[in-house]
Amino acid sequence: MSQMFHLTRSLITGLIILASSPAWAQLNVFPDRFSITEGETIQLTVEIDQRTSSRPDFSPLTKDFHFLGSKQMTVSSYANGANQNITRWKILLRPRRAGDLQIPALQLNNEYSQPQLITVEGVAGAAALISSDSFLESSVDSYEVYQGSQLLYSVRLFHLEELPPMSTLSELTIPGTRTVPLGDKQQYSRQMKGQTYQVTEQSYAIFPDQTGPLTIPAAHFSAGPGTPELTTDPISIDVLPRVSQAIRGYWLPASKITLEDLTEADNNLVLGESQLRTLRISAEGLMAEQLPALMPLRNELARISVEDVSLEQKLTAKGVVSSRTETLRITPAERGEVTLPEIIIPWWNINQDQSEKVRLAQVILRVAPPSPAAPAVEAVAEKSAMVAPNIPSEDKPDYSSIRILVWLLTAIAIISSLGWLYSYSAQRRKKFDIGDFDISSADIKPPPNPLSQQPMAEAGASQATPQEDEQNAFDKAIQACDRDIPLEARLLILDWARLFWPDSQFTDSLHLSEINNSKTLELLLIDMESYISGAETGQWSGDLLAQALRHIRESQLRKRQR
Repeated sequence: MSQMFHLTRSLITGLIILASSPAWAQLNVFPDRFSITEGETIQLTVEIDQRTSSRPDFSPLTKDFHFLGSKQMTVSSYANGANQNITRWKILLRPRRAGDLQIPALQLNNEYSQPQLITVEGVAGAAALISSDSFLESSVDSYEVYQGSQLLYSVRLFHLEELPPMSTLSELTIPGTRTVPLGDKQQYSRQMKGQTYQVTEQSYAIFPDQTGPLTIPAAHFSAGPGTPELTTDPISIDVLPRVSQAIRGYWLPASKITLEDLTEADNNLVLGESQLRTLRISAEGLMAEQLPALMPLRNELARISVEDVSLEQKLTAKGVVSSRTETLRITPAERGEVTLPEIIIPWWNINQDQSEKVRLAQVILRVAPPSPAAPAVEAVAEKSAMVAPNIPSEDKPDYSSIRILVWLLTAIAIISSLGWLYSYSAQRRKKFDIGDFDISSADIKPPPNPLSQQPMAEAGASQATPQEDEQNAFDKAIQACDRDIPLEARLLILDWARLFWPDSQFTDSLHLSEINNSKTLELLLIDMESYISGAETGQWSGDLLAQALRHIRESQLRKRQR
């Protein structure tokens, strides 16, 4: 009896020790279904109840299945006073043939999973094309992109036989993005596993408009009606927000940006002449509509107007390559030097993940006054001498003294004109030094100059406040709308918007309607853009847009005063 008691106690103690000892890790395999049709895919979940950086040996699966890809994740939880970790792999497989196929035992370290049996039903006709010999895959160039930057996406169909006439490959559509197909489908061949596959590939450039998670839907291929489809898994992308930069108003995430001055004209002008300047910005990884205006249209010493804006966009294997070319007419308002300030455009290098800048150095136009009128006076004197009567030599007056008198009068006129110009220039410098002098209210008016007429530049304050800059920019935008010039109106509206909302980024005119949440403004801006692009012909009328902008500005100013 005592011996039996000790034996029982030892057995119970052993069971308690076994139960309290840590459990060995287990490797488990779970198919999402056990019966499929040839050409369909099966998802296999492989789990082990511990955290590990190792990976099971998946090579045995390739005997009966196409291995289309895998994803790994670790799930941690806390229960019963202890941490629990599970490492999980999700695997996408496609059977190579019909019949009963076995998912063999998989190994991770010293652990083995149990084999699983999968039944694959065969198909006939066109569906046989997309069973064991064909498969569909998709890929992206990155799983993280910035808002508004380019994401490259490709879907590839691998097949050994010619595709049936009724076969179709789905088109990519993603809400909240701008999606651009990169040309037509490409056809080429590739050696894989001892066979030559024909590959049909379609690539896209995707530009996300919103931050947060973005899901690229599954691609589908069908060999014809009534046949099973080949599909890919959806792809999850993280869209990062815009990065704050030193210069506001710009957000240009790209692989490369260049800025060029294509102007060939001389920088030496005569007052009354104008110069055409041509500037170009080029970008890899941006759409043409995302490129900003280059030169500000405000200058105290010259009038700057837009002659032409040309947008170009090319589709390449590396994505979208675009450019914006601006032609501007610059008309100096006075003689001397007119400085066109340096152009600085910041952009975000997505390859280096850092802010960079492209620049164009400042340009100085040297404006000379018009030529003096002395030759004209000389021509009049010579003409008078030619028509003088023929007088005998003894009675003929001395014309040499007359010529001396004419030259003397001409010299006095030139000296007087130069003195007046010097006095007028000094008055202008004094006016700009004082800052609040208004030439329209001055008592002294310069006398008319018989030898030279030059336009007077409009007087302005040497130092303008941000509110005055914004008011001036708004007035010019309204004037462009009232003059019914859509292209100039768009550029001036964007200039004003960047001053009125300095914390916002404006890349096109429609962003103005988004920040104000105004459907009326959006329709008016779309109407303006349609005339700029050429979709609408005839004369654009900008009075309604001007009225809408006045209403929005007044409303915003009232809100800021509260």
